[in-house]
Amino acid sequence: MQAKSFIKRHGWFLGLLVVWLALLRYAPSKPAPTPTMGVENLPVAASVSETPTHSPSSTPTASPSPTSTPSPLPTATATPPPTATHMPTLTPAPTTMPSPTQPSTPTQLPLPAVPLAPTPGSGHPSIQPAVLANYLPWYDPGTWATGCTSSGDQPRDGAYNSDDPTVIARHIAQAQSAGLDGFAVHWLAPGNRTDTNLGTVLNLSPDGFNSTVMFLYHIVPGANQQGVINSLRHIIENYGEHPRFFRAAGKPVIMFSDMYRVPDANGRRSSSDQDVSTAVARWTEIRQAVDPNHAAWWIAEGLQAAYLAVFDGLYIYKIDHACCPSAYQGAARWAGWVRDWEQQSSQPKLWVGTVMPGWNDLNSAQAQCADLRVSSATFSRDRAEGAYYAKTWEAVLPTQPDFILVHSFNEWVEGSYLEPSAAFGEMYLQLTAQWAAQFKNR
Repeated sequence: MQAKSFIKRHGWFLGLLVVWLALLRYAPSKPAPTPTMGVENLPVAASVSETPTHSPSSTPTASPSPTSTPSPLPTATATPPPTATHMPTLTPAPTTMPSPTQPSTPTQLPLPAVPLAPTPGSGHPSIQPAVLANYLPWYDPGTWATGCTSSGDQPRDGAYNSDDPTVIARHIAQAQSAGLDGFAVHWLAPGNRTDTNLGTVLNLSPDGFNSTVMFLYHIVPGANQQGVINSLRHIIENYGEHPRFFRAAGKPVIMFSDMYRVPDANGRRSSSDQDVSTAVARWTEIRQAVDPNHAAWWIAEGLQAAYLAVFDGLYIYKIDHACCPSAYQGAARWAGWVRDWEQQSSQPKLWVGTVMPGWNDLNSAQAQCADLRVSSATFSRDRAEGAYYAKTWEAVLPTQPDFILVHSFNEWVEGSYLEPSAAFGEMYLQLTAQWAAQFKNR
């Protein structure tokens, strides 16, 4: 009764209260302010290229390589927008391998982009893609205690003698597992242990593993021009027809290093790598005496296209330098020299791209480590867990090389080895297998 009396007396007030509550419930809420999207709010994608640096004064200016190919190892960087590529996508690395650490890059002024090298002309021979590796056959058990090997690292399988056939057989098996198709065996002279070990390499190699020589006789003390001629004849006559000697388009391949150091008849050598005309004249005489019909491919080391007047192709041995990191990015320019010469001369010329997992020859500066190399500033190039190796492949693959040279399988003084080591295990064999497959499946 009291409730009814209250409603009767105050009904008008309750009605207004109900209406007010209803309006409050269904009134539109005030929108929240929309933040302004500034540059600092945008997600930042990781860069897929690095700032190039300058190559040595005697070499072309290094320029950025064309569109970067995928790294052989997965990274944590943001995925960039898809771009056109000249190579198939690389299969990711096994999960058991560490991801590469991107090396820091010095601040440099960007250089103009270098276009892809001209493609081989219509008359260019069909060359089966192959990957070779420099192979040094002159180690002794005592080598590993000299202090001259790179950064104190050692072969994983222990100190060895290069003359041991079981060691050579092991190296061949490891190289094949890495997708290599043969060695470029560093060769000094007829009857030398390097000559004997070349024969062992060829005789122990299975089908599909074909090796050549890296000809070095002309840099041996006491060599003269006739000795160079005799040594080349020895190679061609004794190994040129061997079924495991490396051939391209049916012709045996011979590789040469240190072109300007070729001697004259009296053993005199040029003192400068810039004296190209003298070297070309001497090599012309040697070629005429040994192989005037170009029955073999002679591939010269060189940052000088003029050697193509005598030789059938070019490669670069040392693709990085103390003064000029990232010199390897000049690959497109070097390849362009070869393709241009081929087009202008109407003679087939081969371009051989060089890749390298790293470099560390700091220990070689010691007095007891003197060898036949030309003295140059020692340096170290960090492998960066495979990232540096990837960059050298990425610079070479777009240039469409006829075949690829890895420096090296077992260069332990310069520290560019793929051979399993105490520090790296089989990491670089596995990486090489991935990159070699990408090259061959292009």
